[in-house]
Amino acid sequence: MFNTWYEPQIAKPRSGLKARARIAEQFHARYRPIINAAGPLLLLMAMVIVFALINPRFLSWVNLFNLMRQSSILLIVSTGITFVILMGALDLSVGAIVTLVAVSSAVLIRDFDFGATGIAFVAAAIGAICGLVNAVLVLRLRLPSFVATLGTMTILGGISTWISGGVNVFFRSPDLTWFASGSIIGRIPNSGVLALLIFAAASFIGARSHFGRSLFAIGAGGVAARLSGIDVLRTKAIAFVVCGMLCGTAGLLLVARTSTGTARMGDDLLLQAIAAVVMGGTALSGGSGGVHRTLIGVLVIAVLQNGLNIAGVHTYIQIMVTGLIVILSVTVTLDRSRLAFIK
Repeated sequence: MFNTWYEPQIAKPRSGLKARARIAEQFHARYRPIINAAGPLLLLMAMVIVFALINPRFLSWVNLFNLMRQSSILLIVSTGITFVILMGALDLSVGAIVTLVAVSSAVLIRDFDFGATGIAFVAAAIGAICGLVNAVLVLRLRLPSFVATLGTMTILGGISTWISGGVNVFFRSPDLTWFASGSIIGRIPNSGVLALLIFAAASFIGARSHFGRSLFAIGAGGVAARLSGIDVLRTKAIAFVVCGMLCGTAGLLLVARTSTGTARMGDDLLLQAIAAVVMGGTALSGGSGGVHRTLIGVLVIAVLQNGLNIAGVHTYIQIMVTGLIVILSVTVTLDRSRLAFIK
């Protein structure tokens, strides 16, 4: 006779790793607003302390004004793309718009003797037109913003290379150079003052105007926003155009600071701008955050790059660190319950 007795199966206890992961997820979900608000500020303070200990020159007035000058262009671009991200979309062409405006401005000044005032209007107009093209592709052709702006990014990059002829475009404009690198208020750079003024105006519009509140509503849910009486298409179009216009302004400041237009001078701004916006607490899923939070994210990126430069860290490592910050920022701020709303 065979022995038919079997040892009873005892359920294995849940692994400690899964239990800790669930506890961490519940903790993050409960304290998400506090983490998003205080996390970037604490990170910024920690970096300032570390870099000041590594090199005392980090907190010198010369370096602080240099930091303000370096971060001004990123702040303008990040302010523009924040409007787009707030409504749950994405604009991957911001760096290409900056490059196109920079190269076009350099050619117009060199070959057609444009003045500082005239080239400023042309730069804003080129940026606005690029934003309008993005809006048409997304809103009229109903392309996902990721795909549409990826295409325009490639096209604008090709146009920039064609305009420049694949070489550096040198020009001379003392007025434009002074506007970008000079100072009218003590030693505070003009570019920093302009960037702060643009940021302050955009923060007020984003928090207090009907347009700003509409962006939050669209990011939270386009159908609900439409049913509540918001002109969704018009609001989205304005957001893309404003983003393009601000990128045009940033492109002019960038080329004015160097007096040289190159075909890829704005490429790094895309990753840095997205990192700054997400680091500041604006979720890629849209509907939460705000333009006023972007400043902290810009300071985190700018301080990180400036501190690594002073510490003598290689440029390639700086790029890798920036990419790592993007991943960590999205991991912390992304609301996974709304992944379906990321367009």
